[in-house]
Amino acid sequence: GDKIFLQHGVAKDDMSNWLRKYDKNVKLLVTTSELEANSFDDYEYHYAEGVVQVLGLPRYDHLSNESNNKQILIMPSWRRRLINADEIQIQKSEYFLRFNSLINNERFINIAKSLGYKIIFKPHPNTFEFIELFDTNDYVIIDENSKYQDLFNNSSLLITDYSSLAFDFAYIKKPIIYYQYGDDYHFGNNFFVYESMGFGEVIRDEDELIDTIKEYLNNDCEIKDMYLKRSNSFYKFNDKNNCKRVYDSIKKIK
Repeated sequence: GDKIFLQHGVAKDDMSNWLRKYDKNVKLLVTTSELEANSFDDYEYHYAEGVVQVLGLPRYDHLSNESNNKQILIMPSWRRRLINADEIQIQKSEYFLRFNSLINNERFINIAKSLGYKIIFKPHPNTFEFIELFDTNDYVIIDENSKYQDLFNNSSLLITDYSSLAFDFAYIKKPIIYYQYGDDYHFGNNFFVYESMGFGEVIRDEDELIDTIKEYLNNDCEIKDMYLKRSNSFYKFNDKNNCKRVYDSIKKIK
């Protein structure tokens, strides 16, 4: 039968080595933005015109910005090089050291506590294979079970590094901070330049990150105008009709 690719997120990285026509040969590939759709022409995907369509991700229809829960969500991506690493290698990796430090940072926890914000740590599913290696404390919640949609709807601020789930958060006009401490991420090519296109500050240093978090919390986690404008211009649709558009496009496939 014909294959439809709904995507699990915005394709900000070049994934042509596994999503190209010769491997997957999908009949419809759903994107969210004209910029994203154009990137499928820039890299070696080889899909014919009309396969890649800007329709909006169906799951976005269930996101909302109505909840006012005071919740900080920390959601890093993962690192491919850690797939077969042993515990010692993981604990020595910059990825582990940086995020373990952040979720146990006393200044961060005290700021959140004093302003009444919960802190939720929800790393990439692959990270849960070694989640017990992270140090725990009585304030930060390590979340294994919540649905992403519920976390997005109920959180006020997202801290990530490179996770494409940041696009879900920006879609509902909530603030994001990108904590990109180094160059250990496994995807090189991408159309999305965080400094000029991202929906929040790009931070390299933990102290600066906590200063920026504090600034957002003191302003009730209001998204800044510059990032709001970027969000408004990135997404083609924000009307809760993505499911309908995708359904209508599937029906037209010959």
